[in-house]
Amino acid sequence: MRLINCSTLQLEEFFGTNIPRYAVLSHTWGNDEVSFADLTSGQPLVGSGYQKIIFTCQQAIKDEIGYAWVDTCCIDKSSSAELSEAINSMFAWYQNSVRCYAYLSDVRAAKMDQDLPKSRWFRRGWTLQEMLAPRTVTFYDQQWVNMGDLHQHAGRISKITGIDQPLLWTDWSYVVNDKKFDSYCVATRMSWASTRQTTRAEDMAYCLLGIFNINMPLLYGEGDRAFRRLQEEIIRKSDDDSILAWSLSPRIDHPGPPGLLRRSMRDYLCRTSGFDCLARSPEDFTNCADLTRATIPPTPFTLTNSGLQIQLPVVRVLSCGACFGDAESMWIGLLGCSRASSRNFLGIKLYPDGDEDSSSVRVVRLRQSCSTVDVGPRYAFSAVSKTVTIAGFNGFQRGRNFDYACVKQVIVNECKAIRRLGYQLKAFSAWGKFIGSREPLLAYHPLWDPGSKILTIRENDPFDSLFEFSFEKSPSDRNPNFTVFINRSGRGTVREGDAFSEKERLTLFRLLKDDGCPPYDKDRVYDKGEALVHDNEERLFHISVEVDTKAIGRHWMVRVNVDASGDGFSDDADPWTCNCEKHVYLP
Repeated sequence: MRLINCSTLQLEEFFGTNIPRYAVLSHTWGNDEVSFADLTSGQPLVGSGYQKIIFTCQQAIKDEIGYAWVDTCCIDKSSSAELSEAINSMFAWYQNSVRCYAYLSDVRAAKMDQDLPKSRWFRRGWTLQEMLAPRTVTFYDQQWVNMGDLHQHAGRISKITGIDQPLLWTDWSYVVNDKKFDSYCVATRMSWASTRQTTRAEDMAYCLLGIFNINMPLLYGEGDRAFRRLQEEIIRKSDDDSILAWSLSPRIDHPGPPGLLRRSMRDYLCRTSGFDCLARSPEDFTNCADLTRATIPPTPFTLTNSGLQIQLPVVRVLSCGACFGDAESMWIGLLGCSRASSRNFLGIKLYPDGDEDSSSVRVVRLRQSCSTVDVGPRYAFSAVSKTVTIAGFNGFQRGRNFDYACVKQVIVNECKAIRRLGYQLKAFSAWGKFIGSREPLLAYHPLWDPGSKILTIRENDPFDSLFEFSFEKSPSDRNPNFTVFINRSGRGTVREGDAFSEKERLTLFRLLKDDGCPPYDKDRVYDKGEALVHDNEERLFHISVEVDTKAIGRHWMVRVNVDASGDGFSDDADPWTCNCEKHVYLP
């Protein structure tokens, strides 16, 4: 840490705990500030920036303090490593000072009542920690006239900044450094910076590091991403879910679904600007100054590669297919915080993106003017606990170009008995959609792999209405060929022969479609089939087909087991059931 020797105005460097008593200057920067290079150049210095250093050192000497720290010249900003270390340490440097002199260049002591609320010092991001960290803050006007300390003006400064008055007048010198703000939830601390600004977007996050007891690397050039990184670090250290209470409605009037219904649709249609689980800047926490933690979150919440996973009590307040994409309802997820002025619940608006009955549901949170609202106990009583994943900044990855297309694969297995009888899958055909009585369009599917016997279908593929798998024997064999038919819903049947007319195919298509079974039934569908064959010992077999389906995400798999069953099975086996545990499927 570099300090200015108040007697010589020379910089001296100190390490570890060997740091003397020092004062600090808090101010807003002008155009002629003295840099580290200026102060060490040995050249004569003039200007208002240099005068601030002179006055700081003179005041420190009056207070019997031998050293001073000024942010403009005590950091070598040409070194990125030193700058990063300084910004991460700055809150502690202000906190460990003996005195903090707050120089308000736009305030006149004689007109303090008029000038103080408009001072630029209350609008800058960095001066927030400079006001809250030190043990003692003394204000000086533009002529370096003492205007009193923070304790004396706590009431009026609380009105200007929205910061709780006890935090401004209490002597925190006896409190452990990282416990000073523990009684204030994350959203409330964010609100303290909601009306402040910084020259660089990244500094809006960096100036809050000490207030949240966070350390993180500095990456100038990342812009608003710095504030997102700050929130991610807070989530890793804290279970305070008030960090999700951004964009809080300023009003508390008749909280509950009727009002939410009207406001949510209006906000969706007129004021939506993307979606995310985290806030974009402290400004999103404008109305959160009086929040308090009401309950302990039931489980820790974590950031994943999809978004924020959290368990919340959820209230369904709206059923409307027009709210967000394919979502059929809007939910309110109840947070563990509330307004100090009202013991209603605070809830965030969520829109399900997928199966709402799943134990873990993916949801999106729209960026609306009021995406956090009050929910009264009457409506909160119906809440059901849900584990949800709130989509991150880029939403959920849905494949290339956010394609919702479902991929389906048909896996054909030739059971051991089929191979033993000498049958092999020789041909495959795919048919297009049947429209009324029009003839179907025949085409060989480009994604049929004859080696692995796997058919890949995409949602927009025109040849997905009926699939035909032909099994053949040698021409000299007296057993007939047979064909397995599968429809797009995973229904299957088998017929003797390998040549069928268009009318026969259409009849089979309708038979499979109208069998009364819903698509993608989890129960296996078994068809005895109409193909009869004999083995070398003249035992009779039915060629059968068994179809079952499985979904992994949006990927559907249809497994088709083609087998021969009948007199050739042992007595303890069901001749009409294909037991996958007893049968070996050859590759």
